[in-house]
Amino acid sequence: MTDATVNNELPPTAVPPSALIRSAGWLYPATTFLSAGLLFTLQPLFAKMLTPLMGGTPAVWNTALVFYQGALLLGYLYAHVIATRLAPRQQLIVHAIVLVIGLAFLPIRVTDLMGPPNVASPVGWTLGALLLSLGGPILAISATAPLIQAWRARLGDAVDPYRLYAASNLGSFAALAAFPFLIEPLIGVKVQSYIWAAGYVVLMIALMVSIWAVPASSQAPREVATTATSWKDRLIWVGFAAPPSALLVAVTTHLTTDVASVPLIWIPPLALFLLTFVVAFSALGDRLTDIATPMKFMVVFLLAAVMAASIDAGLIGLVIHLVAFFLIVLCCHLELASRRPEPARLTEFYLWMSLGGVLGGAAAALLAPVALNTTIEYQLALVAALAVAGWQRSDVRKSIPAVLLAVGAAYFYQHLYDVVYWLQETVPVRSAATEEGNFFWWDFFVLDKPQVAAATLCAVLAVAALMSSRSTAIVTAIGALALLLPVYNEDGEGVRYRERSFFGVLEIEDHGEAPTGWRFLSHGTTLHGVMSLDPNRNREPMSYYYRETPIGLLFAEATEAKPTTLKAGVIGLGMGSTTCYAKPGQDWKIFEIDSDVVEVATNPELVGFVNRCAPDAKIILGDARLEMQKQPDNWFDILLVDAFSSDAIPTHMITQEAIGSFMKKMAPDGVMIVHISNRYLDLGPIVADAAHKLGYVAMDGSRDGDIDNPNADTGVRAIVIARTPERLARYQQPVWTLMMPSKNPKPWTDDHTDILRALMHD
Repeated sequence: MTDATVNNELPPTAVPPSALIRSAGWLYPATTFLSAGLLFTLQPLFAKMLTPLMGGTPAVWNTALVFYQGALLLGYLYAHVIATRLAPRQQLIVHAIVLVIGLAFLPIRVTDLMGPPNVASPVGWTLGALLLSLGGPILAISATAPLIQAWRARLGDAVDPYRLYAASNLGSFAALAAFPFLIEPLIGVKVQSYIWAAGYVVLMIALMVSIWAVPASSQAPREVATTATSWKDRLIWVGFAAPPSALLVAVTTHLTTDVASVPLIWIPPLALFLLTFVVAFSALGDRLTDIATPMKFMVVFLLAAVMAASIDAGLIGLVIHLVAFFLIVLCCHLELASRRPEPARLTEFYLWMSLGGVLGGAAAALLAPVALNTTIEYQLALVAALAVAGWQRSDVRKSIPAVLLAVGAAYFYQHLYDVVYWLQETVPVRSAATEEGNFFWWDFFVLDKPQVAAATLCAVLAVAALMSSRSTAIVTAIGALALLLPVYNEDGEGVRYRERSFFGVLEIEDHGEAPTGWRFLSHGTTLHGVMSLDPNRNREPMSYYYRETPIGLLFAEATEAKPTTLKAGVIGLGMGSTTCYAKPGQDWKIFEIDSDVVEVATNPELVGFVNRCAPDAKIILGDARLEMQKQPDNWFDILLVDAFSSDAIPTHMITQEAIGSFMKKMAPDGVMIVHISNRYLDLGPIVADAAHKLGYVAMDGSRDGDIDNPNADTGVRAIVIARTPERLARYQQPVWTLMMPSKNPKPWTDDHTDILRALMHD
């Protein structure tokens, strides 16, 4: 036995195991990358499991975002405490215990401990389900990024541990980008949960090896810090982190309102949000910091012009909002990264940054739906992003031109339409291209879209004010003016009712007066019903339910066939105008998840279709997918599946399992109608494939809007499903088209949905 061995020293030629591990430069970034990938794969995976239980509303994803931000805050607090107060071997023991506790939650599934979904308290139920289903693994993984960086900082070399934060967010971005295009289309939810559990075990091993590599004699960060953290520093970190988080929620709400509450739509804002961290905390971010604030102001003003113009440009409009969102958030995060402290205080920095994220996200996702009756939090978050600018206050005299230009901007927002039309008559710019009917810029900006000209000119004036003054307060005030004036100028004279709940914004607006006027019901940005203000016509179905639409024809036929014995069901109440097909003695059941909708449809002062047309109809409050299971089999003669959130159809209402469960409740000769009108998705093949896969037959019914009477008849498309071809044989062209089974049917299921198919379908 040698002296070296007696003294517990290795021979000169030997290398300590920890040194071998530390020499592998890939260990810490790889572990960080894996942890982030697991965390941000779990977010859309579990939200997809949870969303159907709460009616498919986009608010589920926003509530989940706030939960994840809160989990990150707790994870960062935990990381800060153990990284600054415990020795490496103590950290190893504590974190191993936390990771093992996380195993008890696997594989990922929605817990039964919360009981059935509670639509009376949707936020509380959703947060409780998230906590009891994911609490353990989420806490363990949320602490990974700051812990890994703290361990890396203890190694004492010249590597900047903040670069690992870029690796963390790169892993998050990669996971989110892969989810809608690779993971979701190819792998079912159950298999995903088992793969995720395996990845969690691999992460446990990687984390244990990473902390074991830290020398036991290394100093804790608080022992080597050269400066103390002031409250000013902490407030700055919170201030720059909160507006981007609020914008993330607000932009996601804006995008998911009209398409679908699915990962493909949830993910782009979050992925771009994380990508800004990758840039901000990289070497590139250091070079971009100087241009951050001017770029932020420019983008906000231009976005204000687009929003003021109310442009509905489809995919182009979505891209505009996403690009502006990315640049604005990037600017805020560049400012945040430029104020990061020395590595010894990095866990505290992440803790306060996370607190800012929680405050911003909670304000947009939880407070805004309660405090605001419209989705103005988008504009308010943009104003907050302007308020945390990096420019210093300038001389008051330099602010005078900015103030004058702000007043001018306000004037033009109020009166520029008249100026534009005066320009149209005074400077009649025309061209041969215009006369031939081709696109010409003057036609678009002045003749067809005067509001675009007004908003653009206001943006130019605001940018000029920006260039004339570097006063943060003045420039922010101008930006707020540009963003909020269109909201203040909305014509609210005809608005009779507006309420906002977990399920969206519901608004009733009158156009004209009785007896020639109309009353419109909108949810989000989409028309959901029309009622005549003529007392002699207030029992007449309008819009999608007009008697000549596919839905109207089917209900008229059903009520005539069984005038006193019909058993009808409606999933999604809306205005309630379908009940005006009811006759005395018939049995109607209506399923609705939003109590505000029930109030509108039953209150004679608002709409009151149900009270006038079917006072004996039974209204069942709750998610229809769950409530329908309680109904007797073979009962409904006709069932309308008409669940919408703005223009988005909850995906769990059109899966193979949903259609199968609904058809089980249909009488042998009954028909089920699935209303699929949508501006972005072609859901006809999806629904038909589900019906054909189950052995049923399907027919496509559609009707364009009536140009001569747009208030009465709206374009509508519906799929009709029955048990036999003979049941549908009575329906003829031009309204109806029999849908033949495809060679390779690909219906959506509860375990697997692929929205790309609906977006890309010819």
